[in-house]
Formats: sequence, structure tokens, C-alpha cells
Amino acid sequence: MCGIVGFWNLNNSPVSKQALACFTDALNHRGPDGSGFYIDSSANVGLGHRRLAILDTSESANQPMSFGNERYWITYNGEIYNFLEIKLELMKVGYSFKTDSDTEVILAGYDYWGEDCQLKLNGMWAFAIWDRVERKLFLSRDRFGVKPLIYYSDEKHFAFASEMKAFLALDWFQPQFDYAMIALALSNERMVEGNERCILLGLRNLLGGHCLTLLSGEKPRLRRWWNTLDHLESAPQAYEAQAEHFRELFLDACRIRMRSDVPIGTALSGGLDSSSVLSGMHFISNSTGAKRDRIAGDWQKAFIMTYPGALIDERKYADEMVMHTGAQPVYCTADANSYMDHFDEVLFHLEAISDIHFGPWQIYKTQRENGVVVTMDGHGGDEVLGGYPWYLAPAIRDSVSRFSLSRVIDLTSTLRGLDPFPGENFYLKSIEKFFGGQKNDRRHSWLQIQPADFVFPSMDLDLASLEDKNHLFKSMYVDFHFAQLPTVLRNFDRLSMAHGVEVRAPLMDWRLVCFMFSLPSASKIGGGFTKRILRDSLHDILPESIRTRKQKLGFPNLMEAWTSPRSQEFMCDLVNSMEFQQFPVWNGKKIKDELPIAIRNQNSQQLHKVWVYVQAFSLTNLFTKRKHLLSQSPASELKNLER
Repeated sequence: MCGIVGFWNLNNSPVSKQALACFTDALNHRGPDGSGFYIDSSANVGLGHRRLAILDTSESANQPMSFGNERYWITYNGEIYNFLEIKLELMKVGYSFKTDSDTEVILAGYDYWGEDCQLKLNGMWAFAIWDRVERKLFLSRDRFGVKPLIYYSDEKHFAFASEMKAFLALDWFQPQFDYAMIALALSNERMVEGNERCILLGLRNLLGGHCLTLLSGEKPRLRRWWNTLDHLESAPQAYEAQAEHFRELFLDACRIRMRSDVPIGTALSGGLDSSSVLSGMHFISNSTGAKRDRIAGDWQKAFIMTYPGALIDERKYADEMVMHTGAQPVYCTADANSYMDHFDEVLFHLEAISDIHFGPWQIYKTQRENGVVVTMDGHGGDEVLGGYPWYLAPAIRDSVSRFSLSRVIDLTSTLRGLDPFPGENFYLKSIEKFFGGQKNDRRHSWLQIQPADFVFPSMDLDLASLEDKNHLFKSMYVDFHFAQLPTVLRNFDRLSMAHGVEVRAPLMDWRLVCFMFSLPSASKIGGGFTKRILRDSLHDILPESIRTRKQKLGFPNLMEAWTSPRSQEFMCDLVNSMEFQQFPVWNGKKIKDELPIAIRNQNSQQLHKVWVYVQAFSLTNLFTKRKHLLSQSPASELKNLER
């Protein structure tokens, strides 16, 4: 897991070592263990790398790394979990290796299979390979977009990086905000990360399951190399057989993700997904052959976020898992002041218009402080297993269309059981938020700019292929590939890598994902439970109190983050500023007039909307400030701003 950058000066200007170093070091938080550079002066190409050393921590595994008599050079961010198996396969056909890293395996695989090597890889990645012979630059992003890759392309320059903020270090890049994308983020955050456009003009997301090839004198060629619909399988008819196969896939996904030469841990919420991952780690560590498989011996630390006195606190469930697995708990706490104390810092690293997710940020910070740089977490579980409450609506719709009264009753009961705070309308509010609010949602009426369209050609093609699928399948498929999950992955990548911590997610193993999308709806939601097959497959691994727990919280934010007196004072100061008033995306006067009413009525929903607008405004200020500081004194000011 690292930070990667690179550029190709298409206007034939030579590569500046200082410019490449500044570009690379803009991502030093992603790779605090070292930096490396490669320049091909004959082609005006430069690659940079900030290293987070996890597999083969020796200097021989530093990047950019070369292969094939220095024909190929790679800068790579991610982990290939099945690299040992691929390495053995390549050795059988004559390849030899100088390192124990997965990086060298990618290079050998690219040399042998070409671009088809992507299909061999089981992992998360974003990498760029420069071919000195063909003068070809090849960029690849993993199947589901776990690892980020952003690029810029015009007639003079092609550049790429792991994060938007890195581009600010380039002298020729002048940040201009895409106001339509900011408006889209404010109207529906879920439509941003799956979009090719970014909030900075000129920057583009290389989307999950896509690759890009650039040859001299040509325009970048994009190709979709992965489509989940092409890899669905014939699942067993019997539910018991389905559960058995799911168990095998899940435990193997955990096993290969425990491969590490440094300590690993887990972020434990006490919910089903994170508890399942910790239980899987515990089960695997007690199995024979773990040491021979590069399984980390130090895996026992579980990091638990607590909110003392708050309804969202789940410590008692996390403590049950600690007792069950013998894990070593490390507790983190948060209150309303925590959000304000670190507001700019978290927002700058998140570089997105979203809630300030302080809880995960603090968890990963604490992990790093405790010597843990790899964390095994439960991301992707809700999207692939049907865990969100809004999935009950399409499931019920499917059942009504089949005139299945018993299933409708079962699903209705399941929805009621999900609510952790009976009588608080917790999930009614979350469903309203998910769908963009109700008609009286003033967040939309504040906008003065038409939101950008959601542009994802692959989704349009897939929707045509999904016509024969039921509503639940369609809803989960779109969430997983284009909407909800890309947003979650972006947030957790930025929040973890802010501290140089790598997140691994067993529930996102491509084999498991394809299997789950091949199963009938009742295997995912049924018998009064969401995530039915996960619960049943781990019946002897999970504690019953966790396995049969119906209430769902996830990783929520404290409502006090935007309702406390300190937060309200902060919002008032910004909303009343001339800069906020004149920002072209929204009607600043209207927000200014309505904020005091929301404070007087303690309207938490309305205050939250202002909170998000304030974050959008603050983010643009942070980016503008960073560019100014870099233009004054790149090296020193960059470090000051990072702190």
C-alpha cells in the first residue's frame, strides 16, 4: 500500500527531478517508509513512489521497480493477495525472482500474460507500468476500485496520482473547481465517486475494472477489463451447499489477506461484518500451516471506537468479540469536540464533500501509533450481502410481484428488526437521506448550479443486461459497482492512508462477490435476517449474540458533531462570511437566513445540511491555500500543511 505518481511530458520538455520529487512527496502520508523515483530522459517520463513496506520490507523491494533488463518499470499501490500462487505458476515456466514482494510478481505476470495478467490478480491495486521498448504507459485499477487512481490528460501533459491533492504540487496545474460536480456532491454524494469527473476540472477517475494505455502521439485508450456479470456462476441449488461454499470462500479470503511481514490488526465495531472478519482471523491463526503461508503472527489487536453515553456506542458488542477471540482491545473515544479539533485535518485528507468521518480517522491513527499498519476490516459486506435497510424495499417489491405473502411478511419483520433505536425512526431517516431526502429537503433549493450528470457508460451497458434480473439484484449491483460502495471505499482509503495504514477487506474478494451475485435473494435476505448466508455459514465461529443480532449501526457520526454549540458557532462564522455568501454554487443569503431558524428549533436534519455545505466551502479553501503555499516554497510549506 503506497502513494503513486507519474507524468509524461508530451510537449518534449525534460522531466524536472525537483518537480517529480515534489509531486511524489505530496503523498508522503500514504507511504512514510521511503520514496523512490525513475526518469526516462529519452521519453520525458517520470515515475514516483511513496512506500508503505508490508511484503518484503527490504530495500530490494523498493519502487519504482524494474524487470526484464529494465524494459519495464512499475509504480504500484495495493496488495496482490495470491502473489505466492502466481509466483509459483510463473516459476514453473522459467521465471526467477530477486525479491519476496508482490510487486515483482506483477511485473513478471505482465511480461508473460500482457494485460491479461489483471485477470490473474486477486487483490486491490492501482499501478502504472512504463514499457521502455514500446514507449507505452499502462495504467490499471482493480476490479472494484478499492485503490484510487486519478489522471490528467491534454496535448502537453499526461499525469496520474493516488489523490487529487498531489496534482497541486505540479507547477503547470492550476486548480479550478468543477462547480457542477460540487453541486452533484451536495445533492447526492453517492453519485460522485463512481463518476469519471472529479471536483477539480481536468482530473478524471480511472474507474474500477478499467485500464488505460497511452502511446506517444496518441490519445489515452480506456478499456473495461472487468465486468462482474461476465463471471457469474451456477450456484448450488441447496441452501446448505451454498452456505458451505460461502464459508470456504470467506475463510480463504481472510487467509490470503493475513499475508504480511508486518503486524496486522482489525477495526472492530461490534457489528456483524467486522466481527466475522475477526472471527475468521482467529480461526485461521489456529489452523496448521499458517507460518508457511506468510500469515502474520502478530494479528491480535482489535481497535474499538467508543462514544461514551451516546446511542451509537457499540462497545458492549465489541467486548463480546474480544472475549470470544482473545483479541487485545485498544479503545478510542470521540465526542463533539473531536470533530472540531481535527476538522481541517480530516477534511483535507478526505478531499471529498461528505461527512467528517472522525471515528474511522481516529481508529486508523491509533492503529499506526500502536505499530499496526495493516487492518482487516468488513467493508463491502452490506453491498454484497444485502445489509442496508433500503434493500428491503426492492426485495418486498419482488415478492409482491410473485404474490408471495409469506415472504412479504418475513421481509417486513426483517426491516423492523434492523432498527437499533425503536421509536426513533432511525432507518426512516437514513432511507430518506439515501434517496436524497423528501420534497421539503432545502439542500436542493439552496443550489444555484445545475448538478452534473452521472456519467458512467459501463453502468448504462450493464443496465441493459440486467433487464431479466429482479429489483433486489439491480439495486445491490448498482450500489456495489457504481454508487454506494465506491463512496465508502474512497472514504476509508483516504482516512486510513492519512496515517499510512492499509485496509484489507475479505468480503470484497472477487470470488466471493461473483458467488454472491449468483445466489437467489432469499440466500441474502431471509428468515428474519439480512446477510443470511454469512450468519449461517459462520454458525460455529461467531458468538450467537453477534450472529443473531439484527440491529444495524455501521460506523455512524455523532449527531453532536453538527448540533453542539461549538459546531453551530463555527458554521455561523463561515456562513456569514463574504466568501461563503459569494460562492457561485449556492444561494449564500438563503442559507444565512435559514441557519438561525434551524439553530433556534434545534433542527438536526437542517443543521446537518448546513454542515455539509460548510465542508464543501472549507475544502475549496484548503485546496486553494495548499496551492498558494506550494507556489511559495514547495518543500517546507508542504510539510507544514501536512501537519
